[in-house]
Amino acid sequence: MVLTADRTLTADYRLLFDGILAASQTTTTPSPILRAFLLPRARRGQMRGQVAPLGLRRVEAALLDGGFGAHEVAVADQDHLAQVIGRGTRAVGVSTGEPTGIGMSTTTVRAIAGGKAYPSVMFSSLMKDVRSAVEASGAGAKVVAGGPGAWQLVRRPDRRRELGIDHVITGYAEGNVADVFRALSQGDSLPEVISGEGVPASEIPRIRGASTMGVVEISRGCGLGCSFCTIAHTPMEHLPEATIVADVETNLAAGLNDICVISEDLFRYGAEGLQARPQALISLLSRLRGIDGLGIIQTDHGNIVSVSQYSDDELAEVRNLLVGSTGQQHPWVNLGVETASGALLEANGCAPKMGLYSAAEWADACTTQLKRLCRAGFCPMASIVVGLPGETQEDIRRTVAWVRSMSDENLSIFPLIYAPINGTPPPTARSLSRLQWQLIRTCYRLNFKRIPRMYWDSQRAARVGLARRCLMQVLGRGQALLWKVLLAWRSRRGRDAGAD
Repeated sequence: MVLTADRTLTADYRLLFDGILAASQTTTTPSPILRAFLLPRARRGQMRGQVAPLGLRRVEAALLDGGFGAHEVAVADQDHLAQVIGRGTRAVGVSTGEPTGIGMSTTTVRAIAGGKAYPSVMFSSLMKDVRSAVEASGAGAKVVAGGPGAWQLVRRPDRRRELGIDHVITGYAEGNVADVFRALSQGDSLPEVISGEGVPASEIPRIRGASTMGVVEISRGCGLGCSFCTIAHTPMEHLPEATIVADVETNLAAGLNDICVISEDLFRYGAEGLQARPQALISLLSRLRGIDGLGIIQTDHGNIVSVSQYSDDELAEVRNLLVGSTGQQHPWVNLGVETASGALLEANGCAPKMGLYSAAEWADACTTQLKRLCRAGFCPMASIVVGLPGETQEDIRRTVAWVRSMSDENLSIFPLIYAPINGTPPPTARSLSRLQWQLIRTCYRLNFKRIPRMYWDSQRAARVGLARRCLMQVLGRGQALLWKVLLAWRSRRGRDAGAD
């Protein structure tokens, strides 16, 4: 059994933001620059992947726990496929995040920069090499795709067949992936789309090898019901501290000292429903901070309502535990504001996300909680969705005004262009109005000031060398200049004259 993923998911990133930066590039960025500076190869160049996406590591662990021997499961990057796929190979498992390019992040960067998103381009390249290796082996191995982008392959059966994918497993699959691979190894017939079966959080298998960016789960699922989210109806579960500690130690043993604790809501770790339990998170982070050799603890997502349930002192304690003694000043965390219009958010199934705040209170609540995070020493990274179904000109103007009101705070605001999760074509640059482009441009004016400083701070804390830090600043500022020009041009070409 061979497990693999494309290079955007197996590069040896030092930071979580490195992976975000690489995944946000389109083919307007020359490939040599991307490969040389944004997609570093594994430091130890091993045949069996030095790092692999966390989901692939979970599959590896589930196969090993499910009866497969260590000699029967190989995790390999794209460069080594021809060496590990042979006559004994029965199945190739492929993890993907953006296989067809219809997700919101890809839709957004394509609309701004043009070209094709590299995660999709590199997945296509990977699949070409997989097909070649399978054909050369003569073993007739089946190709199985999964991961966070599996929903796109389900929505696009024509594309998955064109890519040479025989089966797609959707959702978490630790509960049945070993049975699926065993059936494939025996030549059994299986449906093209297979529903994955998860396991209780207490039974999630511990990873056996390093995960890309040192990522470890602390919670999975969300369950807040937002209509634009693929896990909107998957209840959140929290992994036991022992599993999290074991996964961190596996990464540290592989030389990844800076890790990422991943959840759809960091501040909901250990919660009972939507009722946050700050001491549960503080206990976990305190235990992790006690592990010898650990550098910065990075994170990704949080929720406005969960933050509101922490005191100022508790927020500051969480921040201090994340940075430890690394000298990092302002760790970032992404919070989904989505829109300043509470009524629009409510209309898109997001009432649980708003907690006890009314639609009229939503914008002020977001302002208050983001400012509290700033005072606690965070650099919040808010996200908004442009073009939500039912969005009016007034909704956009309200959000533009809200973004401007936050311009003096130490935060960034990233706009995402709404893309439906039912597989229908996402919006294009020309389908956006001038007012929508004005909103996107207003956000990036703020980001161009804040992101370089945040990135420098994170790199310095992760002990990235001065030369590389300076190089990345030069490349980043060059791309920022290009995007400023593109955003100005897009704003003028919008389909209406709604801008102020």
